[in-house]
Amino acid sequence: MLRQLRSMHVKAIKMGWLAGGDNYCYLLSTQDKTKSWLIDPAEVYEVLPSLDSNEKKSIEFIANTHHHYDHAGGNTGMLAALRKENIVPRVIAGSRISPSATDVPEHQEKFKLGNLLISCIRTPCHTQDSVCYHVKDPETNEQALFSGDTLFTAGCGRFFEGNAQEMDVALNKRILQGIGESNWSLTRVYPGHEYTKGNAKFVRKAVYLNPKENEHFDALEKFASENAETTGKFTLADEAQFNPFMRLDDPIVRKAVGDSDGSWNRVQVMDRLRKLKNVM
Repeated sequence: MLRQLRSMHVKAIKMGWLAGGDNYCYLLSTQDKTKSWLIDPAEVYEVLPSLDSNEKKSIEFIANTHHHYDHAGGNTGMLAALRKENIVPRVIAGSRISPSATDVPEHQEKFKLGNLLISCIRTPCHTQDSVCYHVKDPETNEQALFSGDTLFTAGCGRFFEGNAQEMDVALNKRILQGIGESNWSLTRVYPGHEYTKGNAKFVRKAVYLNPKENEHFDALEKFASENAETTGKFTLADEAQFNPFMRLDDPIVRKAVGDSDGSWNRVQVMDRLRKLKNVM
């Protein structure tokens, strides 16, 4: 599957889908496809056959969104396979827990991929080393966000190594505020898993119970019911309209978690919302 964002290319590679999985690896490439980042290539035996010789030669970095095996577990094997073809990329990750990591970026540290600018947004919560990669073409202003297990379409990751306050900061300050509202509609979201259908079921059951309460969510629900793959189809502007974890001040979201009078703080709303999702 190949999606073109004008002067950048994003190739989504499914991993584990034949066995019931739902992971994505991504090849992010410049317009001329001579330079690339390979993001979260966890399953080497599935990723390698999906890359042609020119794509493999273009890889400058393997990038991990966090250290979990289904994202970083393929680093060593991928490096070994590429080195047989004299291709020696570096490995960028949020911590040295990721195998073979060579670069651990600071929050908002910048990298260049050809003419593309990549900003590393550290988003500790799902894991403490979670990093999202925001990509921008300064010539066309086309943008993408590789969000790992921090932001999913209409959802967010579990708080395995963090808490509700950290997830609120990650989603609503470091991602939304950090990228800036003027860029939301230009930034397509590429999460680490295809969870949209399940997230939509949760939101319909627990939050927006009736059609027309949130017409943006209605449209998402329809799209998810008709399409197995949703990655790259929605933007940060869309998420801000239908993702309850990014709408903590929405009276409907607050009512759903038991805060009918709007007296809870945002952390309490986030915490309760995630606990509801965990049991559904």
